[in-house]
Amino acid sequence: MIEACIFDIGGVLIRTDLALRNAVKRSLEVNGLRAPPDSEITQYLGTGGRNILKSVLRSVYTGNDIDSTFERCYGTFKTIFPNTVLNNLELLPGVERCLHELSVRRIKLACQTAATKKDAVTLLKHFNLLSYFPILVTYDDVKKIRPDPEAMYLTMEKLGIADKSKCLYIGDSITDVKFARNAGVKIVCVTTGSQPKEILMREKPDYLINNLPELLDLV
Repeated sequence: MIEACIFDIGGVLIRTDLALRNAVKRSLEVNGLRAPPDSEITQYLGTGGRNILKSVLRSVYTGNDIDSTFERCYGTFKTIFPNTVLNNLELLPGVERCLHELSVRRIKLACQTAATKKDAVTLLKHFNLLSYFPILVTYDDVKKIRPDPEAMYLTMEKLGIADKSKCLYIGDSITDVKFARNAGVKIVCVTTGSQPKEILMREKPDYLINNLPELLDLV
């Protein structure tokens, strides 16, 4: 019996891919660097804004001082995302109905994201979702990034769930599948993110759903 559901934010609760891509491109361009095609940025989605930018910068930077260049670009990124691109964000269909029903069923809810605490709170507050998540674990709470399972273990500890079989992680990317598997937690992959369904199917998640309300049939 499932006792807890742990949610990613981007692509699961909120459509963030357009906002993230725009923020990354503008951060590079402001600092005199070439912005790559959207497809190059999309492959890194799900790892958090800082890590997305770092990965993209490595693919376009040809100079000898990547560390200071990154810090300069990331400083720009933080001024852009999420506050100045909120109009690029979208609450995904059925999210509020799903979270409300899970709460009624007394399923424990948590949000685990690669975003910073500040950005996660801003995003969740913007769409009035923060109250659903008494447990929020972010980039700031751990030393190792996904797909290392540290963040999953911490989230389960805060939820008071010791039995991994009683927990579901809901994500939208290949990184999320690897993250859940490394932690020994079942993964529900929703196809509302930026990665095509066919790519997700190849990773063979435990469950593949087309929208968040379909999660209710699994709990």
